[in-house]
Amino acid sequence: MVAPLPYARIALAIPVPDLFDYRVPPELDAAVVPGARVRVPFGRGVRIGYCIERSAEKRHESPKAIEAVLDDAPLVEADLLDLIRWTADYYLCSVGEVIEAAVPKGVREGRRKAVRWARRTGAAAAASGKGAGAESRARLLAELDRAGGALPLDELLGRAQAGESSAKTLERRGAIEILRAPPPEFGGLSPAAPLLPGERPAGGTPWRTPPPYPLTAEQRRAVEAIEGAIDPPRFESFLLEGVTGSGKTEVYFHAIRTALAAGRGALVLVPEIALTPQTVARFEERLGEVAVLHSLLTPIERSMHYGRLRSREVRVVIGARSAIFAPVPELGLIVVDECHEESYKQENAPRYHARDVAVMRAAKLRIPVVLGSATPSAETRENVHRGRATGLLLPRRVTGHGRATVEIVDRRAEPIPPSGAIPLLGPRLVERLREAVDRGEQALLFLNRRGFARRIHCPRCGYQLRCPECDIALTFHKREGRSLCHYCGTVRPAPDTCPDCAFPGIRRALPGTERIEETLAAIFPGVEIGRLDRDTATSGRRLEEILERFRTGKTRILVGTQMVAKGHDIPGVTLVGVIDADLALGLPDFRAAERTAQLLCQVSGRAGRGDRPGRVVIQTRQPEHYALQAAARQDLGIVREREAPTRRLLGYPPFGTLVRVLCEDADEARALATAEGLKGVIDRLGEGAVRALGPAPAPLAKLRGRYRQHILVKSRERAPLRRAAREVASAKPRFASTRVVIDVDPVNLL
Repeated sequence: MVAPLPYARIALAIPVPDLFDYRVPPELDAAVVPGARVRVPFGRGVRIGYCIERSAEKRHESPKAIEAVLDDAPLVEADLLDLIRWTADYYLCSVGEVIEAAVPKGVREGRRKAVRWARRTGAAAAASGKGAGAESRARLLAELDRAGGALPLDELLGRAQAGESSAKTLERRGAIEILRAPPPEFGGLSPAAPLLPGERPAGGTPWRTPPPYPLTAEQRRAVEAIEGAIDPPRFESFLLEGVTGSGKTEVYFHAIRTALAAGRGALVLVPEIALTPQTVARFEERLGEVAVLHSLLTPIERSMHYGRLRSREVRVVIGARSAIFAPVPELGLIVVDECHEESYKQENAPRYHARDVAVMRAAKLRIPVVLGSATPSAETRENVHRGRATGLLLPRRVTGHGRATVEIVDRRAEPIPPSGAIPLLGPRLVERLREAVDRGEQALLFLNRRGFARRIHCPRCGYQLRCPECDIALTFHKREGRSLCHYCGTVRPAPDTCPDCAFPGIRRALPGTERIEETLAAIFPGVEIGRLDRDTATSGRRLEEILERFRTGKTRILVGTQMVAKGHDIPGVTLVGVIDADLALGLPDFRAAERTAQLLCQVSGRAGRGDRPGRVVIQTRQPEHYALQAAARQDLGIVREREAPTRRLLGYPPFGTLVRVLCEDADEARALATAEGLKGVIDRLGEGAVRALGPAPAPLAKLRGRYRQHILVKSRERAPLRRAAREVASAKPRFASTRVVIDVDPVNLL
């Protein structure tokens, strides 16, 4: 008989990478297993932690005892725990922080409360009636009607701002049902017949809904290559590079069906922005029920979908960044759609990149991973060049239609009106909009800045309304009648006269999407104009309402930020207008041109996806810039060829690796002193292959009341860079008030 290991190493969700030793009481010995959630004493209080491993030895004297095990079964399975430990080690954060990012809050808290559901009965007696509570009852019914199905009762009460007594009154009157379990129609579709492990139905796996068209030759080659790595399973990384409208999603569907037929599951990552109900419905239409994980779900909904995966009720999950840690049963395939998207990189701890974690998870499980994109990053393309990934190309649209015609309009050459005020929408773009509206077509306008005006200033004395906490210009939101900081949320009234010199002609410059919407309404009276940005898409329901009006053609022109640029397939859209295409080219980031070209290629791909040809009008004051030329030709190779020599010379990705060290403090001198001290740590290592640039003020030098200094550490070799980063991570800051952030493989350098 093997003697029990008396100690356990516990991870806590604090920014300390160490595991903490605790003694395992005999009565808890069987329950304290890797992945278990435990309650432990820590300092003067108690904390929730996670058992990572058992040990025969203790690393310090008199370890305290674990107080309790909080779940009947481990919270994290062994294979996921291994992936989580790798993530924490690679991104220099704590295992506990990764677990808390990976596992939904409702699951971590071990909620045992039964979730009740409410749905309409369809009975004629569903009137809210009169008297006390009538308004609350009416709101409850309206919310259920708007949802188009069942809702968790707690969520329904929250949406309607109503009490449970109102819901029970409606139940007594036969207007609604209150259920103790999820209704069969939850998710909109009944589940398809599940495939048992190893099952292969005669004649092949039947589609829930047949494919809308046969695969092209290029799609077929891609499917065959991916299927070859699914069964029998082996690790292989594929880059599925296809122009917008080339049918990448259809390749995903075929590959997922192959995984299901082999008795395995599939995990599909999409950018948060693309996770609309339309996207989920499309997957369910083709594959049957799927689990869904993203930030717009309520904690109850997220917990339920997570539980359906753990119970093997469903085998496919579609989700945003954190879904890479989802407990998919017998995982056989990972798909990362739009793999170039910045949103896959988490900007707060733990700062992992879901694309790279996806590749590692696939490698550990020895299964294939598919990275899909119309505009892959330079790093991903370089991996194909070096043989680390297999390239699969879809060079043409499946409909047979050519790509949209792109017009680049040089705003410098346009005539200046007699008033001297240059209009937001140039005459060429207005002309194209009018033509599209007159033909009964739809248009999409893109400006990657929200609000009405991004700068409020006085032309007499130079005053500018800025955020006192972040030292950046406040954005004026006309509908709300206030100015807002988009970083810290500071709100200020918008002055009509200059606070410094009392000049009455204060100006609101640099338009955002709200101003464009107002301008369009004046140019096209009687035409429904919609807007899609963070100010209008305040919830998943509101997002779907805006998109549904556009899909059905009620909204003729939709203006928005990058929320309109990706993933939407609206056949009626024949015109895309880009209002300020060179907006991001001046950012102090070596990826600025690449990102601009990617974004413009993506938004251009929204035009001409139906039977009518598409047109794209790009307004710019830098028409000669290579990023704009790449977008016009839909060829990112232009950007890669132009930038490769410089990036190679300077050691920037994909020819080198980066770590960013950021020091933040309410005292500017302390932030700088800490950064200088950490720079000295790197210099003293004597790693010749590592170069540290800085310290210097970050481009956003002050955010949320804290001054920011950063150091950019780079190397052509990953090993010495990691040694340097570890030294910085273990160094004690000079001042306790200074927060040090270490970002491995940074995406955002602002």
